[in-house]
Amino acid sequence: MRSLLCLALLAPLATFADGPTTQAQWEEASQFDCIGPFTHFAPPDVQEHEGFRYEYTGATVKVRRLGARPGKQVRLGLLAGIKDLDPETIATVGRFLADFEKADVDAVVIGGDTASDPQLLETIYAHLSSATKRPLLVIAGNMERGASLNYALSKVRSETGAKHLVNLDLVRRADFDGADLVSLGGYHDRAFLHLSGGCIYTDKHLDSLEAAAGAADDAVVLLTHGPMRQKGQQALDYVPGADNVGDPRLTAVVERAKIAFGITGHILEAAAKGTDAAGKVLPPKKLHPSLFVNQGSANPLPWKLNDGTTAWGLAAILTVDGKKAWYEVLRGPKPAK
Repeated sequence: MRSLLCLALLAPLATFADGPTTQAQWEEASQFDCIGPFTHFAPPDVQEHEGFRYEYTGATVKVRRLGARPGKQVRLGLLAGIKDLDPETIATVGRFLADFEKADVDAVVIGGDTASDPQLLETIYAHLSSATKRPLLVIAGNMERGASLNYALSKVRSETGAKHLVNLDLVRRADFDGADLVSLGGYHDRAFLHLSGGCIYTDKHLDSLEAAAGAADDAVVLLTHGPMRQKGQQALDYVPGADNVGDPRLTAVVERAKIAFGITGHILEAAAKGTDAAGKVLPPKKLHPSLFVNQGSANPLPWKLNDGTTAWGLAAILTVDGKKAWYEVLRGPKPAK
């Protein structure tokens, strides 16, 4: 039985005489890319699904509630590192999704490392899209191949009608009423890819990230899988024995574009906290003018954190309120023996 990736590789690239006119056509043109260009089409491709409106113009999607919540506060539920659909994982992720529902998040953000296997990617995203009707915004980590993730998301959308499943590897800016989420999937260091052909971002992708941030009309929230370079042992990129391992090029983009908020992952031992841009830990549930959050892995396998505690699945909620933001860490329960 051929894999989904093989089927994707056999599919012909679409050609459009005057350019794409729908989001499906626009994404099909980049179906083998792990990170899409910051290009656009007009007029917008407008879709509605379960209380939300999506206005696609290629690399930007405007997301609005059909029944708007008062004010311009934007609340994001953060997940990453799901990795499997074992019963314990389903239970832990389900608990986090229930927390997001209770918090009335504007979107659920999936920050990469969902799975390596193409068919498992499809299965996980079919499960997630049936488990919540909130917008699901997805990037690749260092586990996924770009073409595999693109194919899985497109297939789940077409077969299940999951219009709330948004590929933020190809769509580079999600415009909410109060914050703009700009994305850079993949990783900066080829040595940490799980598969050959995994997603490595390059200088041109960093340039397009900066362009996406420059197009924002509200506070910018940076979504990456790997962290930027910070300083110190409390930073989001600190690995014991290896020091700070984040990407300094990403730090430079954050500084040039004056990005105040961010979501990152990959360094699982540095998870379950928020810091300022330099790496100073900030307390949860308090407003901060600069805040970068590592939500950690939602998978319930135990993981020792840099603060000495053990995590059995992690998630977080990030709330942007004007020019400040706050966060809350969600922890899965220790499994019963």
